[in-house]
Amino acid sequence: MKKNNIIPFPNLRERLLEKGLEALQEKQYEKALRFFYEADELKPNGPEIELSVVVCLFELGEWEEAKKRCQRLLQEQKEYDIQILQIYLSILIHLQQYAEAEAIIQTFLQKRHLSPSIREHFVQLLQFSQKMSQRPLPAFDDQKIRRLLESNNVADQLQAIKQLEHEPIIPFLPLVKQYLANVDNHPTVKTMLLRLLTAQQINESVTVCKFGNTMTVIPAELDESTETAFAANVLKQLERILANDNPSLYETASHIWLRYVYVLYPFNPFPVCCEKWTAALHVASCRLQGLKVQNEEIVERYGVSVKEVEPLCKKLYEIEKISFI
Repeated sequence: MKKNNIIPFPNLRERLLEKGLEALQEKQYEKALRFFYEADELKPNGPEIELSVVVCLFELGEWEEAKKRCQRLLQEQKEYDIQILQIYLSILIHLQQYAEAEAIIQTFLQKRHLSPSIREHFVQLLQFSQKMSQRPLPAFDDQKIRRLLESNNVADQLQAIKQLEHEPIIPFLPLVKQYLANVDNHPTVKTMLLRLLTAQQINESVTVCKFGNTMTVIPAELDESTETAFAANVLKQLERILANDNPSLYETASHIWLRYVYVLYPFNPFPVCCEKWTAALHVASCRLQGLKVQNEEIVERYGVSVKEVEPLCKKLYEIEKISFI
């Protein structure tokens, strides 16, 4: 046996692929990419590795390389694989290559028998590509948006949102995803960005991190009326108990609650108990108005205890401090 012959450990490729997928699941894209490249050296051009490499490159903003690899994967298919095609179209849209996206979608729609929901999705993508290919490029570039979103100044971040309100957000989606997933970024700005994604019917999943919690959502599927149904019930109870007795206190309490729910979105208030939250809002609004009222007297009206309400008041005070930007 020659000394320079290296015999890899059994199942090394499979183990590298497994580690890469774990890193990908944890959104550690650079780490995942290293594992996939090592696995690819042992057995080049495996389709399961190539697709994972494309996803990593896409998330890291290496769109040209992702396009080249994804294009090769599509060419190897006898018929377009819908998952690969979706990724390829996302890459083209991020590169603002709308004419190419339009041509591919038209070819796909002609050749395939599709379910109504899938056909509708691709028809919407086609219409978007056709619209975008006929309009000028944005008057600002992603580097400016990147600088604004990565700034520690909330005013800069709000300026970025103001500009994105007037342009298709898809070319800047990776930047927005990074912002939403960063635990250090302002939760109110995250709510504004998420609503912007929902308004533009973005069908890609995004991960939102707020107050130690993480949620992955598809903005186009978010229904704010459903998501905030519990919050509306709390408002109704507040109105029933406070509106007539003390309109000013009711107004303060309702504003605190609306700000709290807005900043928390898309997460729901917890616990899901109208009485506890209404009591907490009553206590918090009295404190903010400087009214000297015993907390025990207030919570008794709602059939709850001070011990149950105090942690909720703390949550309200914490968000009240940061809700104004």
